[in-house]
Amino acid sequence: MFRSIRFRLTLWYTTIVVLTFFIVAWAVEEYVRSTLFEALDRSVSKELEWVVARYSQSNNPAMPREIILQDILNHIAYNPFKEYVEIWNSSSRIFYQSPNLVGDTLIHYISPADSGEWVLKTVRNFRKIELRYAAQRSSLGVFIVAMPTEIVSTPTGHLLRVLGWVGPIVVLVSVVSGLYLAKKSLSKVNQVIDAAEKITADRLYERLPAHNVQDEIGRLVSTLNEMIARLDRSFYEIRQFTADASHELRTPLSVIRSQLESALESNFPARQLKKTIANCLDETIHMTGIIENLLLLSKADAGQETIRREKVDLQVLVRQVYEDSVILASTKSIRVELTRLDRAKTIGDELRLRQMLLNLIDNAIKYSHKRGKIILQLQEHDGSARISVTDNGIGIPADEIPRIFNRFHRVDKARARETGGVGLGLAIAKWIAEAHGGTIAVSSEVNKGSEFTVELPLHRSH
Repeated sequence: MFRSIRFRLTLWYTTIVVLTFFIVAWAVEEYVRSTLFEALDRSVSKELEWVVARYSQSNNPAMPREIILQDILNHIAYNPFKEYVEIWNSSSRIFYQSPNLVGDTLIHYISPADSGEWVLKTVRNFRKIELRYAAQRSSLGVFIVAMPTEIVSTPTGHLLRVLGWVGPIVVLVSVVSGLYLAKKSLSKVNQVIDAAEKITADRLYERLPAHNVQDEIGRLVSTLNEMIARLDRSFYEIRQFTADASHELRTPLSVIRSQLESALESNFPARQLKKTIANCLDETIHMTGIIENLLLLSKADAGQETIRREKVDLQVLVRQVYEDSVILASTKSIRVELTRLDRAKTIGDELRLRQMLLNLIDNAIKYSHKRGKIILQLQEHDGSARISVTDNGIGIPADEIPRIFNRFHRVDKARARETGGVGLGLAIAKWIAEAHGGTIAVSSEVNKGSEFTVELPLHRSH
């Protein structure tokens, strides 16, 4: 339970909400406290200013001392806050002391260094209460006005008590809402888990339930469905590949077995025995070629087949391939033409590039008519080297073109045994082109011929 995402989401949500609440509560309490203290300081300062101004009129003969004292007393009486006032004249005698200060004094809190200045300070040990006072020492005397800080502490205390009651409620609400949100958010995940548990290697045709909302879960479901589709295709291709490989190897093995069983007859002629051995050797060579090509593609899939990186002169390579193709095509009286040969160099493996081009030439020869024609070209095009092999043979149907580079795929399966092809040459050619950072493409029309085009990155000498 404690390791579940639901629990962790609830814990994180609750923690964030509670921390946010306490931070906001602390900020509000500090703001209220500072605001009330500022208001208290203004009130104390304003009162002190009024007392000083009123006392300064005591030098006026028309303003008797009794009137000034009565004015101060009336002013204090109408003040909504409890107020302490103390006035000392220039002779260091008390001119006025509010009734709530009888038997006590605030003068000893005033420092001699405060002369001529307004002072705002806090007294924490006056009659077990805290006071905020404003004072001024001048030639007229000493003036002190003080108010209890309970004006500040009482409202903030009430605020803290309210927040103390609200805090547990916030925690409870955050836990409940966190559990609900986590359950709501993860309900789709549980559906995905239940559906995914039913999908096995034999049931890759199934898909996870669609989630139409394009949120994170919707994108996750879509991505997983795409992955399952790719796995389904991969499993299908593996099964098809295994079946095709088994078929291709079973045929020559059956021929060899049949030939050897015939040769075991006691009256088998010596001349026929020699022919049987030759046929078995041909089939063995044929199987060796299939196995080597399969091993090459398997290593390429596993990333174990390395491509050498060296400078290759494509002009020289294509000319050599052309000379070899003339000999290969002569058995079917096919004419091979080299119509263009630009200067071009690339970085790659010369042996693999030669193998790729010979596979394309061999494919063109197999599916061309007798006395047909094959055109080989090398040209520089848009910053790349383009090599094309064009024939006027039987062509490829449009629906077969997307699968032409698949392993063991043959357009004309009926002629496969006759031509000796097993459908691996184009797959190997595609791998070699892509391993060199290039591409291979085909365009074709039935009964008019095909054109295979390879584009490789150019290497320019500086």
